[in-house]
Amino acid sequence: MSKTLIGKNNTLFLANDSSSELNIHCNNLNLVKDETLLKYSFENCFIFVYPNKSFIYKHLLPSNYQCKFRPSLETYKKKFGDKLFDLYEVLKNEEDVYYKTDSHINLKGNYIVYKYFIDVINSRLNLNIQHKNMILDVKNCELNSLLCGIGDLTWPTNLGNQKLEDANDNFYFNDEITWFYCFYLIKNDSEIRFLDYNLSDKTENLIGQTVFWSIVSEHILYKKNTDKIPLKIIFFYDSFLLASLPLYFDLFNECYFIKNVYSNDIINLIKPDFVFEFRIERFLH
Repeated sequence: MSKTLIGKNNTLFLANDSSSELNIHCNNLNLVKDETLLKYSFENCFIFVYPNKSFIYKHLLPSNYQCKFRPSLETYKKKFGDKLFDLYEVLKNEEDVYYKTDSHINLKGNYIVYKYFIDVINSRLNLNIQHKNMILDVKNCELNSLLCGIGDLTWPTNLGNQKLEDANDNFYFNDEITWFYCFYLIKNDSEIRFLDYNLSDKTENLIGQTVFWSIVSEHILYKKNTDKIPLKIIFFYDSFLLASLPLYFDLFNECYFIKNVYSNDIINLIKPDFVFEFRIERFLH
C-alpha cells in the first residue's frame, strides 16, 4: 500500500505509516503510553515538538481529510507544562517551511526553529547566545537529484504506482552551513567525534566513511567547544533536526547528539546540565 498521499498543489503527505499520523489528527487517536511519560525523570529536560506536516499543511490535504485533533501533544503538555514548546505556534504563520515532496521540514523552517530555540534557552537559562545570522538561498529542483536523503515521498517504495504531475520542490541552503547528513566525511582529526553508547570514541573505526543513516543511528555525536558556555548538553533528536545539526554543534562547551528518544540510562552516564529533546509530533507515543 502506498505511503504517499497526493494533496492539493502537488503537495505530498505521509499516509498509512506505522505512526498513524492522519488517524491521530482526523480521528483523535491517542497512542501515548503511560510508561513512556513516566520515564521522564530528569528535572532539566525541555522538549521541542515539530508539528506533523499533515497538521501544519492541513489546508492542502485532500478534502476528505479533516485534521483537527492533537491528542498526543495535549497529553505531553500535561506532563511537561511550560517545559514543552509547540513549534506549530512558531511555524503556523510562515510559508514554505516544509518540503512539498518530502515528509520533513526544510532548512527555512529549521532556521526559524533554531532562532526560536536560542531565544527560549537564553530566556529560560539566563544565557546570551547570539543567533547565527544567515540569508538562505533557494533553488527549485527534484530533491532526489541532490543526494541528500530527501524527497522521500517521491521514492518508489512510498509513491507506489502513482504518477506525479510535478516532482520539483524548493530546496533552501546556505554555503556557510556544511550539509552534514550524507556529506560529512569522517577523518581522524574530525572535530565531531563518534562515540558508542558506552561513550567510547569509535571515530578511528569510521575514518573515510560518510555520515549516513546507520552511523547517526548507531553512534552518539560529540562536540567539544573549549571557548563556549561551560555547560554539558544532551540533544535527543530525530530526522527532523538532522539536517540542521551544524547550527547546534557549537553552542555549548560539551554537546552530545543522540538520534534516539529520551533515555535515563544515557543521561545517568553523561550527567548533563540540561537535556533538550526535539521530536516530531507523530513520534509522541
